[in-house]
Amino acid sequence: LSDNLIMQLASIFGWDIDFALEIRTGDTFSVVYEDQYLDGNAIGQGNILAAEFVNQGRNYRAIRHTDSEGRSAYYTPEGESMRKAFLRTPLDVFWISSHFNPNRKHPVLDVTRPHEGTDYAANTGSPIRATGDGKVASARYSSSYGNVVEIQHGQSYRTLYAHMTGFARGIRTGATVQQGQIIGYVGATGLAAGPHLHYEFHVNGAVRNPVTVDLPNGAPLSSDELSKFKLATIGVIALLDNPAVQYAEDSLNTDSPS
Repeated sequence: LSDNLIMQLASIFGWDIDFALEIRTGDTFSVVYEDQYLDGNAIGQGNILAAEFVNQGRNYRAIRHTDSEGRSAYYTPEGESMRKAFLRTPLDVFWISSHFNPNRKHPVLDVTRPHEGTDYAANTGSPIRATGDGKVASARYSSSYGNVVEIQHGQSYRTLYAHMTGFARGIRTGATVQQGQIIGYVGATGLAAGPHLHYEFHVNGAVRNPVTVDLPNGAPLSSDELSKFKLATIGVIALLDNPAVQYAEDSLNTDSPS
């Protein structure tokens, strides 16, 4: 696969699989993608049409679908959106330096204090992304959190990002943000022993473990679109089910392009 297709694959499954922490020996994947030709000459690779990833025994499948308005996205074979309402992590490159822990000893204060989030260690200046669409409830400086941003996502969800070296342009209380938008940069402001992001996830006012919390799905296909989707994806699902047989059948069809 090209670098572009590898990044496509990680993006498609990135809401379900943490590719930095959860990949294991024995995981497998299958990809159905477009090869592009012009006058019989290969000119590159296009979109992933369908993919399967087996991660630690859990099976995930994604099928590309373009709706009647020309918008393309990936869905499960049942028509549920692969896109979650939240990204699993707010950083692209990191390692977890401190897990969610109600009995953690604070590394600076040296007292037992609940750690109501996950600490992602990363280089100073690494971009921090909003994990979901929402409105900035607060962008301020705190003596403990340093530069901190809180985002309200509808009525039920709120996320918090702390110890930033600074905010991204336009990030202020009341600003609207979109999932994946850069809101600030990793730092060590406030009570921090080193550069990292402290990230919290709240549901209906109660803090949850960001690593294990169930993330709500995006919008599924409508009933009309689902019927079109089911009909249009029979072929690529069959190819995922048995690629060897499908390839053999295609190679015997002389009317089909190779």
